[in-house]
Formats: sequence, structure tokens, C-alpha cells
Amino acid sequence: MFAARQAKSVQPAAPVWFEATIRDAAGRDSWRLDDGRSARQAVSCLVTPQPGDRVLLVATADGECFVLHVLARAEGGRATLAVPGAEAVSIRQAEVDIAATRTIALRAGDGVEVTAVQGALSLNARQLFASAAESMVHTARTYVGQVEQFLLDARQFLRLHGEQAMITARQDAKIDAERISLG
Repeated sequence: MFAARQAKSVQPAAPVWFEATIRDAAGRDSWRLDDGRSARQAVSCLVTPQPGDRVLLVATADGECFVLHVLARAEGGRATLAVPGAEAVSIRQAEVDIAATRTIALRAGDGVEVTAVQGALSLNARQLFASAAESMVHTARTYVGQVEQFLLDARQFLRLHGEQAMITARQDAKIDAERISLG
């Protein structure tokens, strides 16, 4: 009779997990480890490693090493969140809350857009500064402003226009110019 041959299935090597310390950067999203090996930052590792970080790595069956997690870092530093290889990042959630005990900075090389499609957009601050290098346009159906003092300085031309216009003062109203035209 024929001897039954059993085909031996080749099992791929299991991934190997290990810890190491980041020595320095070896290129974009690549790191040199304290043991001399190099590793790439995994897409799911959102905290960008820094020299001195203790990290968890995996060596795959094909020999590639990936930083999966930053396990420990010296306190007081800065953490950068980034997705290796991604051009854009989107957060999609019913509610997102970003809080800082000191400051928040939003920067863009091109533009920043803040939109509240159905609700209100509130800006609350002790002091509010807005500046534009070229133009500032406010458009609203109703505009209400309440201030204790309002100073407006137009260096060249100031125009106030409306279907109806009213200027009232409780004590004094003063118009000062070389020429005044009414009517």
C-alpha cells in the first residue's frame, strides 16, 4: 500500500515582542534603538517617540521592527500626536472636548475654519484681539454691540450708512471738521 504522506505545513514565525529605549531619530518615522536596531513607528502609535523613551516593539516574521507604544517618558516634556504616513487627520465624534490649563494654539500655513452649522459659536475671553493684514469682513442679519467705551479710528475714509441712522448723546454731540455738509 501507499504510505500516506502528510504535508508539513510551514508555520510563519510568530511576532516577537520586546522593549527598548529610543536612542535617536533615523529618518522620518524611523528610530534607532539602544540595542542598535532600527524601528519604524506603527500607524497606530499616535504618540511620536523621542530619544530616551522606553517603547514596546514588535519584530514581524519578515524582520521589520515597529514601535507600537511609548511606555514611559521623562516627565515635563512635550508629546506630539501624529499619524505616520498620513497626510490628514480627522476626528469624528458626537462631542469633542479639548481643554488646557494654560494655553491652546491653532496654527495653519493656509487657513483655519471654525463652523457651527446649527448652533452658536461663542468666544469668551478677558481680552479679545482680532487683526487682519488685508481685510476684515463682518456679515450678520443683526449686529448688537455693548461697550463702555468705543473708539474707532479710520485713517482715510469712514462711512456709516443705513436706511435710517440715529446718533444720540445724553450730554454732548460734537462734529468737528474743516467742512460739514448736511442734506
